[in-house]
Amino acid sequence: MTCGKAIKIPDFEVSENKSSERVQKYSLPMFISIGVVAVILICLGFLLIRAGGDAVQRMAANRGISDSVSNLRKIAAALNAYSSDHGTYPPPVVTVGNNRHSWRVLILPYLNENALHSQYNFDEAWNSPNNLRVATSIPAVFQNQKHSNFGAWQSDYFFITGPGTLFPDSGPLSPEQIRDDVGQTLLLVEARRVGEGGMYWSEPVDVKTQGLLAKGYSDLGGVLQGGFTFATVDGKAHFVSDTTDPLVLGAMITANGGERLSDDIFD
Repeated sequence: MTCGKAIKIPDFEVSENKSSERVQKYSLPMFISIGVVAVILICLGFLLIRAGGDAVQRMAANRGISDSVSNLRKIAAALNAYSSDHGTYPPPVVTVGNNRHSWRVLILPYLNENALHSQYNFDEAWNSPNNLRVATSIPAVFQNQKHSNFGAWQSDYFFITGPGTLFPDSGPLSPEQIRDDVGQTLLLVEARRVGEGGMYWSEPVDVKTQGLLAKGYSDLGGVLQGGFTFATVDGKAHFVSDTTDPLVLGAMITANGGERLSDDIFD
């Protein structure tokens, strides 16, 4: 049955062609945009990962510095307490008969290490069997615990000895004998003695000025990256870059050199 009018059949082929044109018209820019966004996201991801890694490294470095700063403050407090009781800082090497001993053993009571001190025998050599057994019980304060994989019983903190220092050959000075600014005079320094003795914290080994002058202060540091920590006579501890001017380091080491450094030199 029909109404007598012509029936118009839709042109499906034309519709498909138009759809294809729309796909061709919009898909390429769309894919380009998606690709650009993906590249940006990947780059951002790499940047975030790198930033995160740098942040972790900075945090680890800061923890290492904090550990040494804390240790140095405790040792400096012990050294100042010793000087208050005895009139001078402890001698770098304690001689009893023919036996030589380290100042680190001498100040153990000032570090609340009385039990360890009582086990040590000053009438024997520092490396006698008995004293070496004591040496294998290193007080935590003598080693940076964040970077302690170098030597199980080695100290990370030393005196600098020699002419012009707090510890000249004539004997240790007292705080009253220091004319330089006590906040700029080095009392104790962080160093890692490689192949030059000091494998035990109780060994009477320190850093000599003659060696520093010959090697350009390269004997200092080695525990932390980028620099080293040290304590000054006033009991404070600081971190200094290994690119610091050698003249500044030399001024820090002398006790009566008359040098005057900037007030914010260690900030």
